[in-house]
Amino acid sequence: MNDPLATIGRIEPRYVQIKSYVLKLLKEGKLKSGDRVPSENQLTEMLGVSRMTVNRALREMADDGILTRLAGVGTFVTDSRPHSHVLRVKNIADEIGSRGHQHSAEGAPTAKYG
Repeated sequence: MNDPLATIGRIEPRYVQIKSYVLKLLKEGKLKSGDRVPSENQLTEMLGVSRMTVNRALREMADDGILTRLAGVGTFVTDSRPHSHVLRVKNIADEIGSRGHQHSAEGAPTAKYG
């Protein structure tokens, strides 16, 4: 049987190897934004690891914002577009730049009083 984790470093814990495997699928375009990730049971069977190990890897990736988990529905690749955090105020130029645009501003003309 072909071991998909064989190309991932064996020194790392298995859950880290699983995270690397899923990230590799994303990088190669085999998983895209909105795609459903194979279920815990499918990954368990494919990778020859315990369900708890797969669960930890997927949970950590969800915590990192890479995946979204919906109970009873599945795990999906999170939309990769940058979003603003509701409670964080960022520099507007940085915010616009992170979205792939360029910020510019001009001052309003000032009236001279004589």
